[in-house]
Amino acid sequence: MKKKFIIMATVIALAGVLTTACGANQKGKIDYLVLVNKYSQLPDNWEKNVELVSAKNAWDEDVKLEKQTYEHYKELEKALKKEGVIIVLDSIYRSVKEQEELWDRWSKDPEKGIDYAKKYAAVPGYSEHHTGLAVDIVIEKDGKLIEENEDMIAEREIFEKIHKKLADYGFILRYLEGRDDITGYTYEPWHLRYVGSKKIAKEIMDKDITFEEYLESIKDIKGTPEAAKYQIEKTLQEYFKEVYGDKISNSRFNVTKIYTAKEEKEEPLKSLKIGDKDIAFEVTYQLQPSEGTDPNELMIPDGEYDKKLGWVKNLSRLGVLKYSEKNKSYSIENFGTGW
Repeated sequence: MKKKFIIMATVIALAGVLTTACGANQKGKIDYLVLVNKYSQLPDNWEKNVELVSAKNAWDEDVKLEKQTYEHYKELEKALKKEGVIIVLDSIYRSVKEQEELWDRWSKDPEKGIDYAKKYAAVPGYSEHHTGLAVDIVIEKDGKLIEENEDMIAEREIFEKIHKKLADYGFILRYLEGRDDITGYTYEPWHLRYVGSKKIAKEIMDKDITFEEYLESIKDIKGTPEAAKYQIEKTLQEYFKEVYGDKISNSRFNVTKIYTAKEEKEEPLKSLKIGDKDIAFEVTYQLQPSEGTDPNELMIPDGEYDKKLGWVKNLSRLGVLKYSEKNKSYSIENFGTGW
């Protein structure tokens, strides 16, 4: 097992003072490149800061989505209609609380149970639908709604027309065919994601890459918080595999702070010798013990074991993402003991 590094108490104390969060900072001011997937948690203040508007879905039900996302969706809908393609909103925003209620309802249902919930519902806090930027659609053909997943997947010609238009309005196809090893989800031609920039959307769609691959391709991660967050979480996954070996089967994260270059140069962070391409960060995370592993081995000093979900939660650390010029790769160093 790799040796764990302990950061001096003064650094830990500093962590409580510097509180700049990742992802969002005030109402309507959000990072449209936010990453939320099975391993990356919704930023803490996102729901407080995102500006939502109301709309009606295909069944005349009230739904909500982020304001700018809805404006550009309506433009996309209008452009497609001119080409004879009719798209209609399905499901959009779901709060973390609503997801928790869904989990609770399904896990207690005698015909479903916890295994069903784990298979068909995202863990609360880890669904892209929490952002308000994810849009599920259905299509209308010959006056009838096509809404079943299998039926929509079969309509390849229609969805090809839809996907060609996405980037023009700042959208991407979120879950590409054959990329579930990267996204964590199988092909969903109906799941669109607004990224806030036509230029970025066009780059992603033209290159036929996933959102995760786009974030990984960004070179200046110090200047792009979501790219930095993605690289931190990806490297932490590798780090934990090395540290814990077969004692854990999975991990997931919430990067709560990325330190600025100015903060890194101040005492006591500068004692860590943080380079120009290195990043100091704070993260809360969860670990899933492998079968036969005692959760207590993973909880020191601040964890809590959730028996229902089977995860050790509330773990908090400060660390440094180090970049190696020689190997052109990242590693985790100075991973602290929490605060």
